[in-house]
Parts: sequence; C-alpha cells; structure tokens
Amino acid sequence: MNQERLNKLIEKMDEFNIDGVVLFNEADIRYFSNFKSGGVLIVLKDQVKLFTNRLVYEEARQLLGDRVELGSDLDDIAKFLKSNGVLRVGFDFLRSTYAQIKAFDEFEIVDFTNQTLMLRMIKDRDEINAIRKAAVVARNAFLKVYPYLKPGLTEKEIADELACQLKKHGAEKEAFDTIVATGPNAAYPHHQPTDRKIEEGDFVVIDFGAKVDGYHSDTTYTFLMGKKTDEKRELFNAVFYAQLYSTEMIAPSRTKASEVYKRAKSELAKFGLDKYFIHSLGHGIGLEVHEFPFLNEKNDMVIQPNMVFTIEPGIYIPGKLGIRLEHMVLVKENDTEVIAFTPFMEIM
Repeated sequence: MNQERLNKLIEKMDEFNIDGVVLFNEADIRYFSNFKSGGVLIVLKDQVKLFTNRLVYEEARQLLGDRVELGSDLDDIAKFLKSNGVLRVGFDFLRSTYAQIKAFDEFEIVDFTNQTLMLRMIKDRDEINAIRKAAVVARNAFLKVYPYLKPGLTEKEIADELACQLKKHGAEKEAFDTIVATGPNAAYPHHQPTDRKIEEGDFVVIDFGAKVDGYHSDTTYTFLMGKKTDEKRELFNAVFYAQLYSTEMIAPSRTKASEVYKRAKSELAKFGLDKYFIHSLGHGIGLEVHEFPFLNEKNDMVIQPNMVFTIEPGIYIPGKLGIRLEHMVLVKENDTEVIAFTPFMEIM
C-alpha cells in the first residue's frame, strides 16, 4: 500500500464527512495499493482492504498480506462495511456502474465523483520517472521507424512496425491503438489505420505511445511527404506555433487551463484556421491515457506544479488533410519541461 497517497485520500474523505470509499477502477486501485490486477479496494479511516477473486488472490496476498480478502461478490463487501460500523460511503458515480452502487443502498451513498482523479492529477517523483521512461521508450521506437517513412507504405504497415518497435524497446504494450492517418484520412482525429498507401504530397499523422511500469506516454507527429509548398508550409506552421506559444505561456500556479487552450486557438485564428480545431488542447496522462487536467475552454482550473499533460493542437479539413502536433509537458515550480523532446520533429 502507498500510505502517503492513502493519507491524502483519507483527508479528502474527511472533507466529505464519509466513513469509507469503495473503489472499482483499476487505475485507482493500483494508485493506492500498488496492486495491478484489479479487485475492489475499500478504504476506511482506520484500515484498507482489497477484495479479490481466486484467480489473483495469491498474487495479491504476496504483495499486501492480510489486507487482502477473498470475495468478489458485492454482498461480501457490504457485509465488511457493515461489520466495521460504516454509515456513509463514497462512490465515484462516473467510474462505478448502477448495479455496483445499488448493492450498497442500505448505506448513505455520497457522491465522491472525480476525487481520486484530483489526487492523481499531481504526480509524485516515481510517477514522473515512469512517465519519462514511457516517453523515452516511445521516442526510441519511433527513431527506428522514422527513416523508413516514404510514399508507397500503407498506414497499417507503419502502425504494425511501430507497435513492434515499442515492444522491442521495453514497452509493456502500446499505450493505445496507434493512429496512422495519411492524406484525407488525417482529417479524422481518431482514424484507424487502413491499407491506404502514402502518396506524394500527403500529410502523415502518427499518434502513438508506450506503457511502461503501468504509466503511459502520448505523442503525435505530422510529416509531409514530398515538396513543401507555401500553402502546406503555412498550414503546418500554424499548428506548430499554436503548440509552441501555448506551451511557453504556462506560468505554474497562475495560468488557467482554459487560458492555454484559448492561446492555441488564437494562434490558429491568425491563419484563419481556428474553425478546424475541433477538440480540446490536451489532457493529463498517467496510469490512464486520459486523466485530469483537461485543457479546454471551460476548465478554469489553475495549472499546478507536478501536473503532466499533453499539448496537442490540430486542424482537420474534411476531405483534404489533417495536422496534429502533440507533446507531453511536465509542470515544474517555475517553468515547464517538454518530456522526451524530439529534435528531429519536422519544422517547415
């Protein structure tokens, strides 16, 4: 168990005046208990218990000892809570099913939604080191793929080779299904690789990441195959400047997430391209690929030291092209750091 993280959770429980929290989310369970194979984690003010099934019980016992209980039925957990005098129980409504919450209707149920994500948003040293490792693994894998990008390769061939290189360089697995989108396919932000071949004049968008020690990285590069026309140079540079200036403007403990988003959009507006920017500017990353904070126009959360998130402006012109550039940013006390910066990124 990670007692320091548990202590912060218990402080949060005191704020909500609850006796216990029931956690079903695998990332939450790993964050507080260090156990990576799931189960249900019960956190009370004076004890912590992980309920598991028979398949992982012995594995959990080796790590957590007598803090593990064999039992996967929700009734078993309810009995445990009742035997410990629990009255008010917190649940994350977005990360629990209706059936899971309904099983505890004899207790006073309290909305604890997103509170664990708020704690996980501020990374500790071990988490930052794990994210760095994942980013370096992904960068080194891509260095092996980059020299072979050329017209005639299919999107699937690039994605498959990158997946192979990620494993070779130490990734547990891909952080998510790699996106390779070429030409008009790049106008779809979540395009899945196809047999379409790269053609001269295509923009090629590659969005990928590695999972290492349970933590993720997330990076996107865009490359132009063939001659750099003035029109395509301007499109690329608009996105590049949006990423550059929105990253540089971050002042830890002062800048709001919404202000970073608006800066990126204003840069795109200078080129008349802001209408093609159709998603948020970025998201936190850690045990899950998408975590707090989210950088969008509605989030007025102030950016704090030890947050790690992406900056990923993009434009998507239907039927024509797409361009997205994404890097991960670590917020420090007085400045920011781009994690695993890649100097070979194309600049037009």
